Amino acid sequence: MPNTRQAVLFLIDGLRPDAIDQADAPAIHRLVLSGASAARAVTVSPQLTLPCIASLFHSQTPQQHGVVDNVWTPTPRLNPGLFDVIKDSGGSAAAVYSYEPLRDLGRPESLDFSYYHRHTEPHTDGRELELAAVAADVLVRDRPTLTFVYIEIADLAGHGYGWMSPEYLEAVARADRAVELVLDEVAAANMMEDTIFLLIADHGGHERVHGWHDGPQDAQEPVPEDCNIPWILSGAGVRKDAVLENEISILDCAPTLAHMLGLTIPPAWQGRVVTEAFEA
Repeated sequence: MPNTRQAVLFLIDGLRPDAIDQADAPAIHRLVLSGASAARAVTVSPQLTLPCIASLFHSQTPQQHGVVDNVWTPTPRLNPGLFDVIKDSGGSAAAVYSYEPLRDLGRPESLDFSYYHRHTEPHTDGRELELAAVAADVLVRDRPTLTFVYIEIADLAGHGYGWMSPEYLEAVARADRAVELVLDEVAAANMMEDTIFLLIADHGGHERVHGWHDGPQDAQEPVPEDCNIPWILSGAGVRKDAVLENEISILDCAPTLAHMLGLTIPPAWQGRVVTEAFEA
């Protein structure tokens, strides 16, 4: 497939939608103003990192793909993932991340570029800016079909200090600076018109936790602060400064990106293309 467009998928682990307005987040607001964002976007249950991100890439629920905790244990019913679809189409993909289990999101050799560096001192090591700089470099140099940028710092601060605490909001601001670095490099390379951006979270959080904990999943009611996530799409052909009222699921990310990149959407994917985000 000719690589005439590219997409950047930002995933800020543990980012609650209400934190965007309370933190210093000009880059995320820049995407909101230049694109379409969801009034109601929801993740899957359990609201845990690996199940949620597996659902994003494979467009199926944890109960179907089999990854129901932070250990990669898929069932034979695991759908082809977004990385796999890109590879099979002749495209290319890159990923930068600090959470090592994300290595399993695609089949072996589905990634053309992968960069992993875990946090050692999450609140001071600046890992999010390092990852963003690597992502920006490969994006501008190689122009992969998809560049996945995983930013972990907000989730780490949520667990350490509590969601919506001052420390958490500062971590959101740090994540925003990582997003800004990528946006600025893409703009400097005159690639904005050819690049799609989708910014999302895997889950939210409350107090110092998210998802089920200290007991069986089926014995606990979902917490809205854990389930609600941001969903912001920006790029050529996307409505500007638009608020989407229909509910959007994390399962809709892969189909929407695949559609915008001109890829064939696997019939088994359960999400939908968010067509209401597109210009008429």
